Amino acid sequence: MKAKILFIERKFWKKNFAAFSLEKVFEQIAKLLPTEKFATSIVKVPYGNSFLDILKNLLFFNKSKADIYHITGQIHYLSLILPPEKTVLTIHDTGFMQHESKLNRFIIKKLFLDLPVKRLKYITTVSETTKKSILANTDCLPDKIRIIENPIQEHYLNSEKKPFNNDCPTILQIGITPNKNIPNLVKALKGINCRLRIIGNLTEDLIVLLNEANINYKNAFGLGDSEMRSEFENADIVAFCSTFEGFGLPVIEAQSMQTAVITSNISPLNEVSGGAAFLADPFEVSSIREGILRLINDDDFRNKIIEKGLENIKRFEPRFIAGQYEKLYSEILSESK
Repeated sequence: MKAKILFIERKFWKKNFAAFSLEKVFEQIAKLLPTEKFATSIVKVPYGNSFLDILKNLLFFNKSKADIYHITGQIHYLSLILPPEKTVLTIHDTGFMQHESKLNRFIIKKLFLDLPVKRLKYITTVSETTKKSILANTDCLPDKIRIIENPIQEHYLNSEKKPFNNDCPTILQIGITPNKNIPNLVKALKGINCRLRIIGNLTEDLIVLLNEANINYKNAFGLGDSEMRSEFENADIVAFCSTFEGFGLPVIEAQSMQTAVITSNISPLNEVSGGAAFLADPFEVSSIREGILRLINDDDFRNKIIEKGLENIKRFEPRFIAGQYEKLYSEILSESK
């Protein structure tokens, strides 16, 4: 008999969601698991992310019967109502602990980290950085956390690249949240002849900043898979100079699409990039500017990191990552017997 795996996701608010590639990760994993062993389904919680919504999700989420429940991220608190011996929680990052209010930060930490990690038997995360953060902020034992990196989505594979536009390159920025560091990128681009393409629903503050810096920019959000692939195809450079990330999917997506990358010289971005990017100090505008200019003007350097990127993405091949989850699920089923 096939084992039933139920993947549980947060409610998807498309109009406010800047970069939704993370939502596709476990759809891909589910599709690649061996069908002779597993029957998979994906459900979303009925409500959003406010404290009231969290309470409503805890009260009204109607779980169907399954052999394994997998909370795919961002709704960690759901572990409080699922069987601890049969539930996997994937923690992508611990950015939720950066809330300005001490009271809110305390409550969020309890609901999203302390209680789930204490209650559940199976925790996965996508990087050594996130694992270290979990260990530093909880009493969790290191052996309890398994690192399984995110895969590249299959629609980003097997690309052909258009010639690089040295005269006026298109620079693609994925995401608009504060950690994406758009203000420093805007300052770095000031005076450089380029087009900035931003994926995410821009705030008024960011629009004012872009206009004051006289940046030639365009904006889009709510794009589908084929549209996102086109964004990477049409970009000359992907800028992902975040101040904080749990993983950094756009880095490997860009590498797969043979697009030059500038990203932050911080963990885990420097590890995920595999050295196939210009690594900038995200807190120094001059460092970001230096990287952008080198990618524009140094053809040999740019071509070298693009070639190196194609080698780097082999470790994020979807079937390889799905195989790691298959191994985990098989262990859970074996132990439950």
